[in-house]
Amino acid sequence: MTASIFAAVQAKPDAVLPVEAALRRMMPLTRAAPGCIRYELFGAKERPGTFHLLETDAARFSHRASQHFAARVASLSGKLAREIEIERLEPLPHALSE
Repeated sequence: MTASIFAAVQAKPDAVLPVEAALRRMMPLTRAAPGCIRYELFGAKERPGTFHLLETDAARFSHRASQHFAARVASLSGKLAREIEIERLEPLPHALSE
């Protein structure tokens, strides 16, 4: 069974470019991880410095234990305006039951 997460990352105003660069560097490595189905990075047009990651994974995000993931998260230290917010997503049924 697959699992999906939606993460919100808010960079400090003086760290927008380094945060974006770190998030972009994560993309090819995470996409190559076993079980990764989708890994997309989005920028919020109305809120510069706010980034969103949408990930779907069949291996329940096993890449989180990888060195590249730990290194990228560590590289964000001191550059974020707040903690990364992570929401676990689950698909809703196509029809409502009454």
